[in-house]
Amino acid sequence: MTTLEINTIQVHLLSEMERSLGLLAARWRSRQDQPEAAQIIRQYQSVLRCMIELGYRDALDVESELPDEFLPPEYLTLFR
Repeated sequence: MTTLEINTIQVHLLSEMERSLGLLAARWRSRQDQPEAAQIIRQYQSVLRCMIELGYRDALDVESELPDEFLPPEYLTLFR
């Protein structure tokens, strides 16, 4: 596999993971007062930490973010 192919795969993977964060954030907003909210936050943080490990260094769109208290410190360190 060439470097270009690896980079293409990584870009696609990060794009899909970013899309997942948007879906999780929307789900959390609609269920933040329900018991499943904590599980959604854990999933969201896991995906975002993985993205950072893979080299993600962009700021998320506002609609894809959770409130600061639910964002992992690794992300906050990058942008705050």
